[in-house]
Amino acid sequence: MESMYVNGRFGAGHAQRGIEVEDPANGEILASVPAGTAADVDDAVAAAKAAFPGWRDTVANDRATALHAVASKLRAHGEELVRLLVREQGKPWSENEEEIEWSANTFDYYAELGRHEMGAVLPPGAASQFNFTRREPYGVVGCIIPWNYPLLLLAWKLAPALAAGNSCVIKPSELTPLSALYLARHVLDHLPAGVVNVVTGLGSETGEPLVVHPDVSVVAFTGSLATGQRIAALAAPAMKKLHLELGGKDPMVIAEDADPEQAARALAYSALLNCGQVCTSTERVYVPAARADAFSQALLEQVRGLRLGSGLSRDTDVGPMIGERHRAKFETHVEDARSLVHPVDEHQIG
Repeated sequence: MESMYVNGRFGAGHAQRGIEVEDPANGEILASVPAGTAADVDDAVAAAKAAFPGWRDTVANDRATALHAVASKLRAHGEELVRLLVREQGKPWSENEEEIEWSANTFDYYAELGRHEMGAVLPPGAASQFNFTRREPYGVVGCIIPWNYPLLLLAWKLAPALAAGNSCVIKPSELTPLSALYLARHVLDHLPAGVVNVVTGLGSETGEPLVVHPDVSVVAFTGSLATGQRIAALAAPAMKKLHLELGGKDPMVIAEDADPEQAARALAYSALLNCGQVCTSTERVYVPAARADAFSQALLEQVRGLRLGSGLSRDTDVGPMIGERHRAKFETHVEDARSLVHPVDEHQIG
C-alpha cells in the first residue's frame, strides 16, 4: 500500500482500510492508498500550521528558488510522471506530456510572481510620510484536487499558495492519488517538513473534515457544481476564503462563412480532449441550418479518423474514460440527446 505524506514522513496514518486505484484502460489494480480519516486531516493540518510561521518568514527570493526547484524536478521526472498519469487517469501520452510542462511552468511563473508581488509603495499624503502595503499569507490552505488533471490542477492551487507563504494540505481524488504522492516523494521533498502534506481518502471522510477544520483558512477546490455548493455551505459559518472552479456549459458557435473542415477539427479537439472530461470542453454547438450538413459530414470524417486505445501507445488520440460510473453517465447523455434531437431554425439563434 502507498502511504500518505504528513509532516515530511510517509505512513498509513489512522487508516483502517485501503482504496484501490485502477487503470481505466483495462481495470488493472495499480496500487492501493490509505482511506484517510478526520484524524489524519487533524495531523496534517497541525503539521501545516506548525510549519507555517517558518515558511511565511522565509524571504521571497528563497521561496522562489524552492519553487523553481519544484519545476526543475517535475521536468526531470517527466517521463515517469507521464507514464503514471496515463496509468491512473487514462489521458493519452501527448496530453500528459502537456500536463507536466504546464505544471512545471506554473511553478516557475508563481516563483517569480511571489518574488515580485510582495506589496506596493503608495503616494504619501505629506513629505514626512512613507506609505506602503504588505501582502500577508492566510495560513493553512486546503487543496482538493479532481481526477481529470491531477497534477496541473494541483499546481494551480499549490504554487500560488506556497509563493505567497502559505502551507498546504492536499486531498487528491481517490481515483488519481498516485501522482500527488509521487510528487511528495520525488518533487516536493526539498521543502521544509509540514509545508506540504498529502492526505488520501474519500471526500466525506477527508475532504469535508479539511473544509470545516478551524485551522484551515482557505479552501481551493476544482470539481462539480454540487460539491462546490456543499463546500461553500460548510465553509460559510467560518467565513473561509474559497476558490471554487466548477463545471461549465461551453458552446461553440460556427459562423456562416466558417470552413467546415477547420471547424470540425477545432470541435473534435475542444470536445474530445481528455475524452471530453474537461470543464471547458465544448458541450453544445450552434451552426446555421444551411451549413449543418457540410459541418456534420466534416465532423464525422474527423472523428472517424481518431484512434482510440490505451494512452501508453503514442498513436492513441482518445484514451478511456476514468471509470464505469462515468461511462454509464455518458451513455445516458447520448440516449437523451438522441431522444431530443430535432432541427433548429437558424432564425432562433440570435
